[in-house]
Amino acid sequence: MSMNSPNDFTRTGSEGDIEKQLQQLREDLAALARSVAAAGSNKADDLKYKARRASNEAMDASAQALDSARAQFQSIEKDIERQIRTKPLQSVAIAAGIGFLFALLSRR
Repeated sequence: MSMNSPNDFTRTGSEGDIEKQLQQLREDLAALARSVAAAGSNKADDLKYKARRASNEAMDASAQALDSARAQFQSIEKDIERQIRTKPLQSVAIAAGIGFLFALLSRR
């Protein structure tokens, strides 16, 4: 049984094999880099989509809340107008009382 020393190995065959393996390794690494870049790009696109969707939902919810508040305000306004028309003296007395309270509070 003979042991091969590093000097015994044939360079012509082994160097060619090593070059082929290195080239294959380079190609595999390049393919892996492209895959990682594509996955990162897809993840970024997905996050952008989710952020845009959340923003749109928040805007829609805000618009609905504003519409609801506007409708409630209009309803209260109509109720106050109706109250003033049906009981004008009482309404004037209430307004005077509120004004008096504000005057007292602003003095302090």
